[in-house]
Amino acid sequence: MKDIDSGLRALGTATIAATMLMGGAPVAMAAEDASAGAEASGEGDAIVVIGRGEEVDLATLRGPVIDIPQTINIINGAVLKDRQITTLADALRNVAGVTTSVGEGGVVNGDQFFIRGQSARDDIFTDGLRDFGAFTRDSFNYESVQVLKGSSSTALGRGVSGGAINTQSKRAGTEDAFFATASGGSDNYGRIVFDANKALSPTAGLRLNFMAHTNDTPDRDNVTSRRWGAAASLGLGLGTDTTFHLIYFHQEEKKTVDYGVPIAQTALATDIEVPVTELGVPRSNFYGFRGDDDHTNVHTLTGRFSHKFNDWLSLTSDVKLGIYERSFRQTVPSCAAVTCGNLLVDGDPATVPVMSSSARGQFRQTTKGVQNVTTLLVEAPIGGMRNELIVGWDISHQTNRREDDIRPNGGTAINQPLLSPSFDLALNFPNQVFQFRRSKATDLSFFVDERLWLTPELSINAGVRYQYFTSDQDLTELSGNAGAATGACNGVAAQPYPCFTKISSTSDLWSPKVSVIWEPSPKLSFYASYSRAAVPAGNSVSNASAITIGDKSTITAADLAPERTETFDLGAKASLFGDRLLVQGAIYQINRSNAREVDPGTNLVVASSDPKQRLRGFELGVSGTITPDLLVTANYSYVDAVILEAYASGVEDASAIGRQVRYIPEHALSFWGSYKPLEGSLKGVELGLGATYQSKVYLNNQNTQVAPSYVALDALVGYNFGKFRLAVNGYNLTDKRYYAQVNGGRVVPAAGRSVVASLGVAF
Repeated sequence: MKDIDSGLRALGTATIAATMLMGGAPVAMAAEDASAGAEASGEGDAIVVIGRGEEVDLATLRGPVIDIPQTINIINGAVLKDRQITTLADALRNVAGVTTSVGEGGVVNGDQFFIRGQSARDDIFTDGLRDFGAFTRDSFNYESVQVLKGSSSTALGRGVSGGAINTQSKRAGTEDAFFATASGGSDNYGRIVFDANKALSPTAGLRLNFMAHTNDTPDRDNVTSRRWGAAASLGLGLGTDTTFHLIYFHQEEKKTVDYGVPIAQTALATDIEVPVTELGVPRSNFYGFRGDDDHTNVHTLTGRFSHKFNDWLSLTSDVKLGIYERSFRQTVPSCAAVTCGNLLVDGDPATVPVMSSSARGQFRQTTKGVQNVTTLLVEAPIGGMRNELIVGWDISHQTNRREDDIRPNGGTAINQPLLSPSFDLALNFPNQVFQFRRSKATDLSFFVDERLWLTPELSINAGVRYQYFTSDQDLTELSGNAGAATGACNGVAAQPYPCFTKISSTSDLWSPKVSVIWEPSPKLSFYASYSRAAVPAGNSVSNASAITIGDKSTITAADLAPERTETFDLGAKASLFGDRLLVQGAIYQINRSNAREVDPGTNLVVASSDPKQRLRGFELGVSGTITPDLLVTANYSYVDAVILEAYASGVEDASAIGRQVRYIPEHALSFWGSYKPLEGSLKGVELGLGATYQSKVYLNNQNTQVAPSYVALDALVGYNFGKFRLAVNGYNLTDKRYYAQVNGGRVVPAAGRSVVASLGVAF
């Protein structure tokens, strides 16, 4: 990783210099082309059509978006390119109602999202198969990003209660094509991407992708990222009845772990607590230390096979193997009322607020997973009625091996001046393991999904998935996390270490759905849906906390029934302007039941982490081209999320009942529009403007901590000449202070204003 790091640092300087020579000021270009031969080559080709033609390509859910009875937001190649999307988190800024959380406990600090207020950290898929690991995903190998809103357990399996995120990989084609971009910009931004496709025969092709990236985070001290990646796709039998794609993906990254800034806790009973940056503290302040870093090394191999037997019978079988290695160390900031928060609001400039930085020991883990999804699609008519029947299985096995080091300084928090923290403070890291954790889970699923057209306009879609899910965890504790020699073991206090605990959990899950769909014309559809989803104990294997192991004397979370959600959806979709523009809207209600049980040994309630909730919402989305040279993608989300029941320390938390569910903005809006004239004197010019709005977000169930609302603006100016494209992207143009990630007690400030430039070539 040292060679990677030094090489990428050199890349940052070299790329900026090259970009200045090739195109002027250091500004940014659009991201790499989304598919070989599908994007404009710099000669003013038409913008990609969305409308009715945009399709979902999953083994268990397929067809045009307008035909599928749920809200589906697609960030396609045109938007990925225009907005210079470099990560999955960047892509999801284009989808209103998706929020990002700071990782808790370290391991899930990476891609951790909420959809319709429900955690989706384990609901990220690639090509319809689970992405088993926890890491920050680069977008260099994305064809598109698809967000499926609403319960999707019948199609995709356990969890998926609020929705799912599916990324579609770039795949080999049968036309020769080459794309390359070099980008440089402010804050040591540098990025190089190559995308090449070679036809091996009329039915076979090979595609290679490469990315190297380096950047510092604008207006965040000491926060850097260096990564590189490569992907290869081999396609055989393309355009025939039997096709096979083999896709290899690799990404390595070394970055600073940023746990953000603390919330200013105060002694004022009526006070709403806000991030310290709302009270005059610079958003650039970093409260971690030099040793806070995240190293990830990811390898995945995917095989996708399909065979069409005849006009009404076809088979797919997809297999994925993933290996995810990670080492991680972080510091958690906090701002106590007495020493920090009160001194920020006392109006006395002579007082010096002092915050606490709790440094953690490093952990190392390796996550492995394998999955096979096989489906049979039957489209033979039944009783003269049109029919689509999908039956199949979904089998997966996942393991995680993790070891955690003792915390530095005996686990004592380090006090620092809030306004002038030290990055280079020397810490005493024992580099001694205090616990080993081994987790594994096996999922055996069988599903059936039937859509039957009672008339050409009216159809019923019903399905069910049965899952047998088992999870096991072994925990060996050699000491406490601060090195203490004694502690609780298996519910008995003050036992000598080492302590070994083994816990298992088994769940039988049924996930049904039913939809009624009315399509009065091929360009218009209405639907009403009901679905159920379940999150069992042990669902999050890559979080290395598959089953909660605590000191309850009788039961643990392994004994709890799965958390369950039921979702009601009413929606409509319309394809306009010659199938160039898709408009979709939906209203919904989600009822979430948190699993709980009374521990007979303590009479305390053991409950799942999320409270019982009721969420009612409305969504509206527009995507496509209004005219052949005007692309628009916009979506709005409203959610009324209320807590019905919550527990804290084993007793009911009455103060949370009736409050807003944390991490969910009531209102959210995302917009991107680009204008690319195809004729006339402005041919070749590209102009783009984007806006993101989010209302305030509560950070705890009591609604006493809040991250304020914000509006952020982005823009694009570009020009195509011959086979080349020069583009300038500006981000957060007004330098708005807002928060990209949220969590209880702390938030991560979003990047400040930045500019990047790129030069691309396509032939």
